[in-house]
Parts: sequence; structure tokens; C-alpha cells
Amino acid sequence: MRKIFFTLYIVLAIFPSTTYSETRYKQFPPCTVILEPTKDIPANAKGVVLIYDIERSFKDKRTSLSVHALHMPKPSGFGDYNSYEVLAYIPNEISWIFPLTQYENNNWVGKWDEISSTMRPKHVKVRTINTKTKRVGPVILEKKVSCVN
Repeated sequence: MRKIFFTLYIVLAIFPSTTYSETRYKQFPPCTVILEPTKDIPANAKGVVLIYDIERSFKDKRTSLSVHALHMPKPSGFGDYNSYEVLAYIPNEISWIFPLTQYENNNWVGKWDEISSTMRPKHVKVRTINTKTKRVGPVILEKKVSCVN
């Protein structure tokens, strides 16, 4: 009798939550945003943000966020910094930080595929960072994300 109640408890606890999560998933349309330079940054510095839903090989749905920054000034021009990172966030809720990789003189790229499929960042910033000390510097590019959800 104890086994029956335990099995019933497990089935009732797991089955409704699985069904709810599958029906709750809403696919958002892809979104692109142009990142603009902040004050005193050369106007040629620009970036592109691409946000879209992905389904990974093990049936896990996530939101992918990628950033492509072009004509960026050298991070060392702002102080003791050697790289750039992305700060994407939903105010007062959650933030995601990931590094950018340099792939030519002044171009940087990076992506993050670990965002819940039900979330989209509302702000995206590219800022300098010292990768050894983890000290962050000024924001170089930024934009408020205003895609239709």
C-alpha cells in the first residue's frame, strides 16, 4: 500500500509540471539590435546583437544571444584593460555576462546560449575588462532592446 501511494505521489508531482512547462513555451521572433557608441567613443564603433530561440540536440529550448562589435578602440586605451565583455540584463531581475573574442585588429565577437527560453534581455552593453583582475571599465557600446515579444 505504501508503494502505491509513493508511486501515485511521484506521478502526480512530475506529470503536471512536465505538461505545464511544454505548453507554456512561447517562441519569440528573432530580434536584431544595433549597438551604438557611448559618449566620447568614435562613431565608427558599432555592434550588432542577434537574439533568437534555439533548440539544442537534447530537446532543450534556450535563447541565444550573440554580439558582433566592429571598429572597436583598443581596450588598453581606456586604462588597464585587455578585453571586452557583454553585459545583457533584465532590470531588477537577471543579468548575463560573457566574454568577447578578438578576431582581427579591432573586431570582437561572442555568444551565450544559456538563457532561458522564456526570457529576453532588455539592455545590452559592451564594456572593457581586465581579464586577470576581473576589474570592469567603461561601457563602449550599448542599446536598449525593444523587440516585439
